[in-house]
Amino acid sequence: MASAGTFSRYLPLRCYIVIHVNEFVLTTEEYKELIHKFDLAGVEDYVLSNTRPLITLTLAQQENYQHTGNTRVAGDPDLPAHIAWPLTANGTPMTFIAQLDLSVISQQDVQQLLPDTGVLYFFMGDVDKAYHIEHKVIYAEDKTGLKRTPAPAVTVLEKEERFTSYQLQTAPSLMPPNYAYADYDELSEDESDALDDLCMHLTEGIGMIGGYPDGQHDDHYIEAAMYLVAKQKYDYLPSNARKTLLQHFNGNQQQVDDTLSDMTMLLQIDSDRQVGFTWWDAGCIHFFIQKKDLLSKQFDNTYLSLYSS
Repeated sequence: MASAGTFSRYLPLRCYIVIHVNEFVLTTEEYKELIHKFDLAGVEDYVLSNTRPLITLTLAQQENYQHTGNTRVAGDPDLPAHIAWPLTANGTPMTFIAQLDLSVISQQDVQQLLPDTGVLYFFMGDVDKAYHIEHKVIYAEDKTGLKRTPAPAVTVLEKEERFTSYQLQTAPSLMPPNYAYADYDELSEDESDALDDLCMHLTEGIGMIGGYPDGQHDDHYIEAAMYLVAKQKYDYLPSNARKTLLQHFNGNQQQVDDTLSDMTMLLQIDSDRQVGFTWWDAGCIHFFIQKKDLLSKQFDNTYLSLYSS
């Protein structure tokens, strides 16, 4: 499987940037040292050239709702009065997944894709299927008038029990290719295992923004593009999807490549026993968006899928 993206594209190698990992600051040179520590010196160039920046999300204290507009997972969101709680197609309240305080998180966004003010909210419907999951991403441009807002009724995913809300701590980090996106022609078996260990070390937490999506196959962006751009169902055959996208763009291969390159992971949230999230067999959910929509603060064309082994 070929890896997507390059280190130079996402984060210049010579850039001295502070990355908080496990309570210490990681610079580019220290990242190289970490690569050596994980016995990846022989493939250092490969790891560096395919590393992506991301923002990690880790559980802090249980939410007490003393502050509004802070970054949290589960529980109740802080909504402005003009935003109604989103409902599924059958009228059931969607489940609140997370809210992101962009005034803080945007300062950790080295790609400068996220808005620098306001709050971003994530809601979702049922997970009876792993693809094209009903959901809603909502953006409030500022924190004016935010108020803790309980769901109007039991939400679609909380029929058995209510999830426990936690405040989230966020930090910038780096992510080498994970299991799905590593090029195993470039790696020995021991190097593959070491790369997995390095990846887990750098992405520990309940979720992330950016980076590489967790999964078994490297087709997340193709799947998202099929629904967001081609507006067609994905049959899990990347070659067929590329043909469909090529037809959509009237044979312009460059537009296909640009579209796939423009896709980014807006949010990943993992299963977590403390919160109560269980995505099928301890999997995770992925929200995707096109970078051009993210830069223009358009959040009405996003895609949600679920991965579980």
